[in-house]
Amino acid sequence: MNVTNYDPMKVSVVVDGRVVTGFADASMVTVTRSEDIVSTTVGTQGDVVYSENANKSGTITMSLQVTSASVIWLNSIAKNRKEVSVVISDANQSPTEVTSASRCRITKIPDNKKEKTAGSVDVTIFAPEIID
Repeated sequence: MNVTNYDPMKVSVVVDGRVVTGFADASMVTVTRSEDIVSTTVGTQGDVVYSENANKSGTITMSLQVTSASVIWLNSIAKNRKEVSVVISDANQSPTEVTSASRCRITKIPDNKKEKTAGSVDVTIFAPEIID
């Protein structure tokens, strides 16, 4: 029997050298590649060819509470069209799992939602090359 432990406090997201805080209650951060890393072609006689995809771009989406101080700061980065680096570290893994990207841009100013209760906003960052 294998018993493991997961601690969200061991996950950190650093954007432009600053630790992002105030994540929403669901997903903290999601890294999504733009395309599959390999595509396949199957010939008429069943021969298979794997074509490696050089596209290493993707998106990094953070789900933050609307009250997070990071929202205002990230909005400022978006409005100023600033390039940033992103480092995601998960110390729940051994060795620590690190995903990073440089020359990233926030693709859209997050929605400005006002709701009955404090909700969440998603901040989406485009990464030209995700390194993991």
